[in-house]
Amino acid sequence: MAKSQSTRVLLAACAAAVALALCVVFALRADPEPISGDGAQAPVDLGAAFPAPPSPSELSAPVEVELSGPARTQGREAETSVAWPVKVELELVRGAHIPRAKGVPAMGSGASARLRGRLLVGDTGVQGRVAFSGGANAGRVLATNEAGEFGALDLYPGLAEVRVIAGGYESVRELQLRAGQSAELNVSYDFPGQFYCQVFDREGKGLEAVDVELDGSHVRTNEQGIAHFGATPGGDVVQLVLRKDGFATQCSRVSVAAGRVTELGRYTFTMQPAASLEVTLGSRVGSREDAVVILLPEVSGMNRSYPWHRVSPARVRPGTTLRLDDLPPMRLAVRVFLDGATAEPESEIAFLDPGKVERVSVSFTPGAAFAGIAVDGQGRRIEGARIVCEAPDRTAATLQYLEQLPRLLEEEIVPSFPPGASEARTNFNGEFVFASWPKLGDVRYLWGESADGKLWGARAVTSADTQVELVLAPVETGRAAVSLVFPGRTQGLPVVVSIGARPREEVVLSVDEPLVVSGLATGTWRVRATWNGRALLRGGQEEFELAQDRTLDLALPEGALVGQDADTLLRAGRSLPSFLAPPAGAGR
Repeated sequence: MAKSQSTRVLLAACAAAVALALCVVFALRADPEPISGDGAQAPVDLGAAFPAPPSPSELSAPVEVELSGPARTQGREAETSVAWPVKVELELVRGAHIPRAKGVPAMGSGASARLRGRLLVGDTGVQGRVAFSGGANAGRVLATNEAGEFGALDLYPGLAEVRVIAGGYESVRELQLRAGQSAELNVSYDFPGQFYCQVFDREGKGLEAVDVELDGSHVRTNEQGIAHFGATPGGDVVQLVLRKDGFATQCSRVSVAAGRVTELGRYTFTMQPAASLEVTLGSRVGSREDAVVILLPEVSGMNRSYPWHRVSPARVRPGTTLRLDDLPPMRLAVRVFLDGATAEPESEIAFLDPGKVERVSVSFTPGAAFAGIAVDGQGRRIEGARIVCEAPDRTAATLQYLEQLPRLLEEEIVPSFPPGASEARTNFNGEFVFASWPKLGDVRYLWGESADGKLWGARAVTSADTQVELVLAPVETGRAAVSLVFPGRTQGLPVVVSIGARPREEVVLSVDEPLVVSGLATGTWRVRATWNGRALLRGGQEEFELAQDRTLDLALPEGALVGQDADTLLRAGRSLPSFLAPPAGAGR
């Protein structure tokens, strides 16, 4: 299968920096204007770093889109008068590398929420990335293509916080992801809006020097409690966080109108005196990993007033104390987890009172667990490997453990609880320990990767297992390919391929040149194809098994074969091919 050098160049461009002209656009963006204080931009506070494991499908993702056939430099063969590209979407339904135990869903089966979006300046896409910083997908990063488009088909449902990073600018947004449904996130950095708010104490006096975070940017209030942001990207659900020592941190969701001023008086806030919490952990039992402390309100609701995902989950070393200040007065559920041990109490209700420190003490005793070792193909033990133990459906396991209905996922930003997924690193002897959680199901999945990312392995374990071996082998980066053939063409054809909802850049196929998508994992794939909104497959999609190279024929409508006229091409933003361009000197 011959490789196209031009395509590799195009693909490499996906990772390149944003064009200089775009940098100039962002350089002209005014920084938020502080009314008082030194005006320093504080970094975005994303709380304790506790990334959830990535989706298993990412571990064997497609690595390149490769063209074979006639060289695209042969003049007119690569030119086209087709105004709209053929859009091909490939989705890995069931990877052959993903373990599945009899009678239970496959690993990662709960990751069914979808997300699509685009980052823009005006009508121009911006290269960047969308990083999940709160919720069950924390640690997942989605990169855009050159047009600013991004997407994923295998996210865990629930409220999520994401940090959008593009063109030197960062913003923080909130998303609602639902099982089996698609959400959209579009962020435009064109026509930023101005935003005013005012902060008071309980006596109605303006609070000075409150740190106000809006969409990831920070300013401080003046002596009247007023904060002003001079340039903030517009959005319907923009996160605002208030912080001041001695007062309870407060969060809210506000609306910022693009290109308009949110007048003073529309958003006012009253801050309350703060409470403090100390969680003291007993001596280590079981795992060598740190304990995990998770904080959530005892009673959840739609009117969330504190960003718990910024401080929870927290990794805490046994034998030490975790202290948190500036908490709201309320009833708080404190849960502590340590693999190989049972926390006593495992869950405690803390009564947080203003001006007081609530203290919770937790001890550990041996609990239901299994031990294991990670080895390579020669049986040598692997030090420092990342090992993950998870339920078939992480989200369902978390809700089952909490004895909560799915609506909790729409009321709070809920992290991935250890009963759903837990993570460890092997010691010098390749050993690890995990809780077995027999009350939450008989089967769990175990997967791991070496510290250098070159070895990977997975298997199922049951509650009867006490000692397991996990074999890590060289990573399969994908060894199969799909050739998409579009018969009947007499000119070039623009094509955009999306793999797992992540669009690649547009390519133009020469006459008789197939589109070859290589580096695919073996397993069950689903393909969808459209041109100008028209489905090219009967029923809109087709599923097929991919164990080796496969060829698919896609019939094109007449408009995709003969192309469009010059006026249509220009309206679509396309340049004219030489066979439609006016001759030299015409019109003089």
